[in-house]
Amino acid sequence: MKKDFFYMLVIFLASLLAVTAAAFAQEDLRFAITSAVASDPSYENYRELTAYVAKKVGKKSFFVSELSYNQVDNLFIERKVDVGFLCNTHYARRKDAVKFEAIAAPIITGHKKPKFRIYIIVSKDSSIKSLNDLRGASVDLSDPLSTTTIFTSYKLQEMNETLSSFFGNAIYSGSHDMTVRLVADKVVDAGVIDGHIWDFHDKVRPVYSSKTKVIYRSPEYTTPPVVVSRTMDQSLKKKLVNILLTMHEDARGKEILKKLRIEKFVAVRDKDYEDVLEMYRKVKDRL
Repeated sequence: MKKDFFYMLVIFLASLLAVTAAAFAQEDLRFAITSAVASDPSYENYRELTAYVAKKVGKKSFFVSELSYNQVDNLFIERKVDVGFLCNTHYARRKDAVKFEAIAAPIITGHKKPKFRIYIIVSKDSSIKSLNDLRGASVDLSDPLSTTTIFTSYKLQEMNETLSSFFGNAIYSGSHDMTVRLVADKVVDAGVIDGHIWDFHDKVRPVYSSKTKVIYRSPEYTTPPVVVSRTMDQSLKKKLVNILLTMHEDARGKEILKKLRIEKFVAVRDKDYEDVLEMYRKVKDRL
């Protein structure tokens, strides 16, 4: 009787360990993406990207999109997400407080480096031709702490102006997608937008971008990074880095990247984001 009980107990424990191991193997790899990185037409492509990466490490993908900067920070601090797609200034500004670590950044199709520009856009038939013409105008800047807002404030500082003194109304729609739509529908006079998102709209689904035009392109800045927490298991981090940096060599990976208008991911360092961090430091008290 005792032998039977012991035998059954061993089988039960072995089964429990097998189930636990299987559950662990299928544990979600959790991704978060801000509206500063992706646009509405590309969310499904990012779902494919995250599913591809998760599968490569033997996990399932859990994908959360359209998050504010503070929401992403809190999710990382609470260890509820593993991988993030962030705004470049957001990363540079919060990397120490949240313990972000940049592991890769995309080279956008048509570029030779992981760089992008900030655009000022107006409606197609607008007479506005430059930033100087926007005095007293209504402008969407997406988010109070986005690179678009930081850059605009920096440019206005050179003119001895602030956002509130120069614009008639500066609003924050929370999304670069919404920036395109608001300008296209003439709800605002202009929008300041991450150029890679406007380009994506214009090439993939130009319903709204076709009603707008670019009147200004900024100097180049390093593209928004893919980040992980510094507390992530090192072996998992190494796997993720390898997957991202080599996925353009894989047929399925290359197909996903093409949909996102990304040539490939490359390694980046903290110093690659020093320019936007310095810009933020100069204007943070003027925002």
